[in-house]
Amino acid sequence: MSEKPSSQKTKTIFIEPLTRIEGHLGIKVEIDVEGRKVVDAHSTGVMFRGLEIILKGRDPPDAVWITQRACGVCPTPHALASASALDMALNVTPPPLGTLLRNIIYAYEILYDHPLHIFQLAGPDYSEVVVKERNPSWLKAAQEKKAEHSEVHGFTTVADIMREMVPLKGRLWLESLDYERKAKEYFTVLAGKHPHAAGIIPGGVTQALSLSLIQELIFKTLELLAWVKKVVFVVEDLLAFLEEVGYDKVGVRPANLISYGLFDNPEVYDAKYENMDKWGVARDVTPGIVINGELVTNNLVEINLGIQEFVAHSFYKAWETAEIKEDPLGNRVPTFHPWNKDTIPSPAKIDWKGKYSWVTAPRWVKNGKAHVVEAGPLSRMWVTAVSRKVEASTGNSLKFVLPKTNMPLVPSSLNQEFELEWKVPGKVNVIERIRARAYYLAYTAHLLYNYLFKALEFIKAGRTKVFEPFKRPDWSLGVGMVEAARGALGHWIVVKNKRIHRYQIITPSTINASPRDHENQLSPYEESLVDTPVLEEVEPEAWNGTDVVRVVRSMDPCLACAINLYTVDRRIDKVIRIGG
Repeated sequence: MSEKPSSQKTKTIFIEPLTRIEGHLGIKVEIDVEGRKVVDAHSTGVMFRGLEIILKGRDPPDAVWITQRACGVCPTPHALASASALDMALNVTPPPLGTLLRNIIYAYEILYDHPLHIFQLAGPDYSEVVVKERNPSWLKAAQEKKAEHSEVHGFTTVADIMREMVPLKGRLWLESLDYERKAKEYFTVLAGKHPHAAGIIPGGVTQALSLSLIQELIFKTLELLAWVKKVVFVVEDLLAFLEEVGYDKVGVRPANLISYGLFDNPEVYDAKYENMDKWGVARDVTPGIVINGELVTNNLVEINLGIQEFVAHSFYKAWETAEIKEDPLGNRVPTFHPWNKDTIPSPAKIDWKGKYSWVTAPRWVKNGKAHVVEAGPLSRMWVTAVSRKVEASTGNSLKFVLPKTNMPLVPSSLNQEFELEWKVPGKVNVIERIRARAYYLAYTAHLLYNYLFKALEFIKAGRTKVFEPFKRPDWSLGVGMVEAARGALGHWIVVKNKRIHRYQIITPSTINASPRDHENQLSPYEESLVDTPVLEEVEPEAWNGTDVVRVVRSMDPCLACAINLYTVDRRIDKVIRIGG
């Protein structure tokens, strides 16, 4: 956190609500007008989260349906995390095809979600209409900048890309909606509906698979793969231009990152806690912690035990007892671990030096040190690239192939095979977060293509079982740790007398949008904003926080998962202020 000289002139900008996807997020920044940079930042969630209280006393399998209602944009990660936690708590191992189908269903979720972020949520901030108003010199330069990959995506200049990203009328904006719809359609074939999948359950999935269905999905998916190629090269050309105009200085923070991993190996995953490290590192997206750019661990048990949640600056009372003292392996479970957390709301007025958010402050704690880690596509790509646990990992990059296709309505440039390589960047910033999301979209498409053919092999071999029955234990623990589109998502359950005794959820937006913690450390949002330059080409009186929202949107905020609704006497007061 930068110190603010008492003599300098500052401007306060408070933007609430901020996100395009879903509200309840406020960002307050102090800007040094002369230095044209942010010197202080606060991230506040403005409504209460109550799902964890609603779940108490219910039948454990109910959690899959209830937790998905945390969000209508990305409910599937909650279904997957909840089903994984229940696999463990109910002592059930899904059949291999059931695990593989979960991977396929979730891959379609990413093929819908990531283009949504790139073109509908973050993309408009770099479209012609915004750039013309806030960064007019960029537009002039973009008109003269040839797009390096124009032969692939068909846009001659970077300005052409910006024009086609304009909401409601740009070709890229409109085209992305069509492909997002198609990804949802193929998702629904396997999961029943979207949002709020009906097909992911403890013990596997509900949808049986036939040869004809899998062959149909393979054909339809090839068209999505061609579109993904276009997205990657469009994003690369746009980001190369942003680097040229100096936008690499925006949204910088240390490389402290967290990934829980995703896409279980169907031959290894058994949902047992004692084997959690084994099946965790067998995932196609590797779990891990990176601190100051260095990989610390890939052990999912160690990652789980390091998660602690603090409320020093949140509208909650701290719980004081550790009911769960040991995990199933005999390791000590900290007091502030989710297995021990009770959600105790304590509403109050915002106090920027005290409690100011309904979002808690999750941290990863090692040897008593609480690390502020960032969740998201950049984190999971970085961890997977450096860990050398998957075939695509080189130790400093992920290298994989999107196959040749022969789709009649697709330009020939997109039907050719492409070998793509995402390289670990030199810094964490806005540009690298967006780039990682585009490449994670492509990596997921690569995995999906292989999963579909693997499913074909399973069916031909007669391995068609997709669900394993289960019984409800009197007492048990469970944890489901996956990667939501926005980053690390964890569900923790304690079963007692065959009912849910405690259920806790920590979403990626909780991690990234948290307030300061018990050590007064800034959250990823806050840390990324401090020292960010203000590059709006207007007078300070007219600054509206464009660079501020670009930073936060690079992490794809979705506060529905992090908070819910709180009312006093059935009245809700909301104040929206922009300016100082």
